[in-house]
Amino acid sequence: MNARLLFTLTPLLSALLGACSLITPDLTLNFQPGPAGGEIDPTTLLHRQIVPADRLVTWQQAFDRAPVGSVILTCWKDTDITNFWGPCSHVTRKYSAEQVAETYNFSRPLAGVYPARLEAHYYALIVLDTGVKPEMLDALWKAAHRLDGKFYTLANVPDEYYCSTYQNALQQAVGLPDAVPYNSWLNINLPSDALKVPGVKVLWVGINPDSPQAYRGDTSAQTVSDPVH
Repeated sequence: MNARLLFTLTPLLSALLGACSLITPDLTLNFQPGPAGGEIDPTTLLHRQIVPADRLVTWQQAFDRAPVGSVILTCWKDTDITNFWGPCSHVTRKYSAEQVAETYNFSRPLAGVYPARLEAHYYALIVLDTGVKPEMLDALWKAAHRLDGKFYTLANVPDEYYCSTYQNALQQAVGLPDAVPYNSWLNINLPSDALKVPGVKVLWVGINPDSPQAYRGDTSAQTVSDPVH
């Protein structure tokens, strides 16, 4: 293993070796509809898993309805050793009708703009309003493109990012608070902690209708296609 990769993996390996149990509660997500018209409490969403019926839609509908520039928390159905941060272990941002701006992991290690369909294998996505306004988008995307090609890492290396710190850098570029707060106990910006930021709003919860036990809602929308080049 080369030195750079070892340095990058050190926080992850330390967490794995030092933990006698999963870092977050062993959650299994199974979002269900509740009475329509209510607000969603972000701080209890992952534990209660009841979503107002008019806010619980399919994955595609949630992505289509997400405002450009909004932050999206993506979630697996379960927690296990491969996603020991909890089921909601990634955060991305809607760039266009068919694209997201993000850095992902070592399978896609460079920051940039990617097809939104790459997120479609998740069980759920949670669309968040983190304060981005339409008039901020030009500055937001200029900041994003300055980070194009930056290397993914979980270590605290200057000018290298993981999903949370990348989105925080974009927030900071337009004068907004971080989308994902720093978790001092874990020494990381934990993606699911985006739901704990004061003032954050949950706009939509979208479910992949092909996931086991998923709420199916209206499945008329089609899968996100590759962007036209």
